[in-house]
Amino acid sequence: MYEELGVKIGIELHQQLNGKKLFCDCNCEINEKEILGEIRRRIKTVTGESGETDVAGTYEILRDKEFLYRSYIDESCLVDCDEEPCHYINKDHFNDSLRLALFLKLKIPDYICVMRKNVFDGSVSSGFQRTMIIGLESKDSFIETSKGKVKLEQLNLEEDACKIISKEKGIVIYSLSRQGIPLWELGTDASIKDSEQALEVSKHLGMIFRSFDCIKRGIGSIRQDINISINEGARVEIKGWQDLRTFKLLIENEILRQKYFINLKKELKDFILEDKMDVTELFKNCNFNIFKNMIDKNAVVLCLKINDFNNKFKEEICCGKLLGKEIAEYAMAYGVKGMIHSDEDLSKYHLEKEFELLKKKLKANNKDLVLVICEQKDICKKAMDAVIERLKNLKKGVLEETRIPNHKDGTSSYARPLPGRNRMYPETDHPLIEIGDLSGLERVKLLEERIYEVVKKYNLSDNLAKEVIENDYEQYLKNDPKFVAYCLIEIPKEIKSRFGLVGLTVEDILIALTKVDIFGKERIIDVLVDFLKNKKFDFNKFKIKDIKEKEIIQIIKENKGASFNAIMGKVLERFKDANIKKVIEIIKKNI
Repeated sequence: MYEELGVKIGIELHQQLNGKKLFCDCNCEINEKEILGEIRRRIKTVTGESGETDVAGTYEILRDKEFLYRSYIDESCLVDCDEEPCHYINKDHFNDSLRLALFLKLKIPDYICVMRKNVFDGSVSSGFQRTMIIGLESKDSFIETSKGKVKLEQLNLEEDACKIISKEKGIVIYSLSRQGIPLWELGTDASIKDSEQALEVSKHLGMIFRSFDCIKRGIGSIRQDINISINEGARVEIKGWQDLRTFKLLIENEILRQKYFINLKKELKDFILEDKMDVTELFKNCNFNIFKNMIDKNAVVLCLKINDFNNKFKEEICCGKLLGKEIAEYAMAYGVKGMIHSDEDLSKYHLEKEFELLKKKLKANNKDLVLVICEQKDICKKAMDAVIERLKNLKKGVLEETRIPNHKDGTSSYARPLPGRNRMYPETDHPLIEIGDLSGLERVKLLEERIYEVVKKYNLSDNLAKEVIENDYEQYLKNDPKFVAYCLIEIPKEIKSRFGLVGLTVEDILIALTKVDIFGKERIIDVLVDFLKNKKFDFNKFKIKDIKEKEIIQIIKENKGASFNAIMGKVLERFKDANIKKVIEIIKKNI
């Protein structure tokens, strides 16, 4: 199926690095404990040398959003706002990036220029993001997969953007704590053939990233952008996917979405869009409280009639998502909550009567579709214009655009047009970086290699060894490594599963391990559960009680002919705090 459709997929992986920010001394911890101040701005664009403005910038101006940036102590500074020149690039981050480029066999330029990349969605307070090309495609820069080679095209080192705190009426609130955190951006070519290969590539590159000690870990520290197109479709970029478990579903849904619009284009007859009309009066006394309250606050209701389009908004695009929802997202991008149309069950809005009157006013018949949007006048007009424009473009099939993922069902929603390619210019506050001799850079050892070494050295399972490496636990495995690894990794999971208790730290477990001779290995879970319940250790409570051999021999006589396990159970039932190791020795000797 994929081959027939001409599927082309490319991936961009983004990985945050730990430590200091890329061009200042602020930390990358994102604690956000104390607000330092706030900045407000709006998007403005200017024409470039060619006399043109970027389509994404023009779109953001139309949305007329205000952006508020919160600055936090130790996590943002004047560099973030372009009120102070950037400092010289962090050498550790730069050298780690060169190590990655060398490992991936990318071609490193002789000189590296720090660039400013225009960003139009408000996610950087300065309006630009500093970025630089660290490595470029070479004949050897590829990874092997089960379905063939995938070329690695480019590695960039750049600043991360702000983190959204909330969206309110006409304003987006950002935190500056994430802006400026160093970020690797590694892109493949579009030779990935299907969703399975895309998942394989993503997992492999993620493993390479995790082989570096400098990376950040946790939710949001690694993100993926996916570029997808099919025959007769267009390049669509879905930004910021984080869940590998549903990664394939996202890709398959986008392929279905593009197939739908290609087929719709072919079957779509000419349809007429009537001019939008203000029908606020019709809805003033409606029983839909949301509309009524908004109209009382000077909102307007605009309507649109689409001839010969009845039932089209009910058509499924992919994974239960309907065409009506897809079109509504173009309006929602301007701040409206949605739109209501005649293909819906109008009884849930109590608007049956109003829509009947509306159809009469518009002279709409049963073949026509009618929709309405309610919002403040300027926003409502822009939202309706966006709907009209998208409906007109149905005849073009698939549009090039940037979309954002819906992690719940693996679908995506319209975000903005694809930005133009020519949006970078040199950072005049930073000198060119000359690349000298790289032979002194330490070679990275792949995570897979390190896991293999730990498995062999400590006789652990692959899964335990992987978690030991990822959590930096090898330093604790000097004595009794299998037991210590089990305690550090499996016991917190078991206690949570069996007892519903959480909060156990590495330090807590290590303290218990120093006293294990008092209570025995078999009781360590009991000791730690008791600690979590009482917030303190009481090792004597679980102290091993010595029992005499003759007492165990008596139990063996009482249960003549019983199995080892049965006798063991009887002994432990009578002597709960017995030394298990000693009990086993005595039973084996006398059974």
